[in-house]
Amino acid sequence: MKIFGIRRTLVLALPFFAYQHSAEEVSNQLEDEIIEEVLIIGTREAVRELPGSGAIIDSEEMDRFDHVDLNQVLGSVPGLYIREEDGYGLRPNIGIRGASADRSQKITIMEDGVLITPAPYSAPAAYYVPNVARIEAIEVLKGPASIYHGPHTVGGAINFVTRNPAKQPVNEIDLSAGTYGYLKTQGAFGRSWDSDSGEFGFLIDGLRYQSDGFKELDSGGDTGFDRNDVNAKFRWRPNSERRQTWTFKVGYSDEDAHETYLGLTDADFQINPVRRYKASQLARFQTDHLTLHVNYATDLNENHSVDVKVYMNQFDRAWKKLDGFIDGPALQSVLRNPQRYARRFDLLRGLQDSNGTDSELLDVTTNDRSFESMGIQSTLKSSFNWLGLQHQSTVGIRFHTDEVERDHRQRAYDMDNGAMVWDGISRGSKVVNHADSEAVAIWLADAISYADLTMTLGVRFEDIQGEVTNFKTGTNNSANQSIIAPGIGLVWRATDSLRLLGGIYQGFSPAGPGSNNVDPEESVNFEYGVRYELGKHAVDVVGFISDYENLLGRCRVSDFDCDAGDEFNGGEVEISGVEVTASTSYDINSDWNFTADTTYTYTDSKFQSAFLSQFSQWGLVREGDELPYLPRHRAQMRIGIESEDWALSTALKYQAEMREEPGQQDVTSGLHTEDYLTYDLTGSWFVNESVTVQVIAQNLSDEAAIVSHRPFGARPNLPRTVIGRLKLQF
Repeated sequence: MKIFGIRRTLVLALPFFAYQHSAEEVSNQLEDEIIEEVLIIGTREAVRELPGSGAIIDSEEMDRFDHVDLNQVLGSVPGLYIREEDGYGLRPNIGIRGASADRSQKITIMEDGVLITPAPYSAPAAYYVPNVARIEAIEVLKGPASIYHGPHTVGGAINFVTRNPAKQPVNEIDLSAGTYGYLKTQGAFGRSWDSDSGEFGFLIDGLRYQSDGFKELDSGGDTGFDRNDVNAKFRWRPNSERRQTWTFKVGYSDEDAHETYLGLTDADFQINPVRRYKASQLARFQTDHLTLHVNYATDLNENHSVDVKVYMNQFDRAWKKLDGFIDGPALQSVLRNPQRYARRFDLLRGLQDSNGTDSELLDVTTNDRSFESMGIQSTLKSSFNWLGLQHQSTVGIRFHTDEVERDHRQRAYDMDNGAMVWDGISRGSKVVNHADSEAVAIWLADAISYADLTMTLGVRFEDIQGEVTNFKTGTNNSANQSIIAPGIGLVWRATDSLRLLGGIYQGFSPAGPGSNNVDPEESVNFEYGVRYELGKHAVDVVGFISDYENLLGRCRVSDFDCDAGDEFNGGEVEISGVEVTASTSYDINSDWNFTADTTYTYTDSKFQSAFLSQFSQWGLVREGDELPYLPRHRAQMRIGIESEDWALSTALKYQAEMREEPGQQDVTSGLHTEDYLTYDLTGSWFVNESVTVQVIAQNLSDEAAIVSHRPFGARPNLPRTVIGRLKLQF
């Protein structure tokens, strides 16, 4: 791996410092005196002062429904768009404010404030997020506040916060079991002690969850998965005149899933939405992920603090799945028009035997990929008065390098009496390449306060060098990208209850390494709105506009008429919308408390020019066409009643139908997902301070909807699921 002179860089970078927001901790997780900056917002109160939109999902909120599906957890945040794929959230597709949701490739994903995706520059669409069940809190940044957390700033950023060692002993066991063979076993053990050299602490947590799968394979067999995750975090606070914290984190996770790209025809979906055709019987997805983080934080004095992070991530995955026919029509065409391709459709269902020709041989390809990333980032934060103004300034830098190696090995199979039989011919690999990127990111910010007005000025600089070597063709391509992206955010405290906000910033998402024929994705993003809070009642209304100078499309292996990794210019696009958040809480009587909150997002989008694209998700685009996979309406409402001994919560979630291809006519006139309304219910009994019993019902009405026709064919959401949970803390 080219490592950008990384050994030398790790030493040279120490004097430089990168931007983070306040290091105040989420109150139910971190001790006040910890100065390690694992958070980028800090507290719920800090959200109100952000130079942009933000949200915090804390441990209490995440524990309410005990979701392992990130899609469900993030459903409470307005401005996020989710395209489900497998029903369990194993393959997240998340977008923010119009940025493409495809494999979450256009948002910056972090863990404890550092990049966590396997190769965010070289291969951002790598299908990875941390297991949500082990996460203590999730922070979401949108608007001008997200400019500091690249490389992908066109939409926003998500930061997963893991649990820190605590002063009190930790002994926890968390057990869940439910329908479709669902099992979750989780535990945590931690201690802290004082010595002559300082305070030491550690926390070890482990997680395993699995399911037999809710889909029914025609030939019988497993459609489920299992995931394992173990992490250890060690902390040392030396005895010294100034506060210091050293934190070491190591984590390992793996997955074994019998998951496929192959879906259903719409007609078969209406009969049995959880069916799987026999041609998907060999599907298997296997991964392992290793992460190492080292963090050092200290106060130089009462007005200056320093934070330095060094990180490394390694991710290996192999996905054996049906890609189509060796020589035949695309699977999308067969499933959209099964009458025209009747014989091949019967091959997919195992109702017809192959005749031995390439046109009837099933292409099963193992997409084997290995990712690695490493880097160092550091922060200097200063607070001072100058010219009668209060300044909170930051300056920073990150050195990062990542790479991906791809080997997509192809085999051909005959369908023989419902079973897939290898033809015995060695066909080699479709794709064998290596891509790497080296990046330097520098960002500066100054939050200037005068009376009730705070203006935050910021700028981000990215310089990226990328290279791709194609071992099949013997070619090598390299490309350099750089950008200076400014931003400004304003927050005016009109009254103690009312705040007005506004901002503008330049968004950026780099093209892939070696891309010389496309432009990076760039946008000018605006937001404006009000925040009102009176006691336990709050309402936020925020409008946004994302004006794209160039939208970038990236071909995946599931797209046809293009090679995986190819990129396409989409020209100018305008996306606008409104986000609404409202919450309230009050005491019904001396024993019962009532809470309610709701979120709503309205979105409108338009291509600003007409063009014909080889990118299958666009195709023929006319000026004024709406973008695919952006629902016009998305909403969630939650209501809860609780006492000291029990709690009852409900969640109602709605998402409108989405286009799956550009268009201007009624959404249902073209390829589209269905709208759906789901209802979750959970009840908890607090037996005592150590024991909690919980029953969770997801999708209680058993609503079945087509949530996507990609990758190949109609795919369902999770059916009604009931889970029982026992949580012990002692």
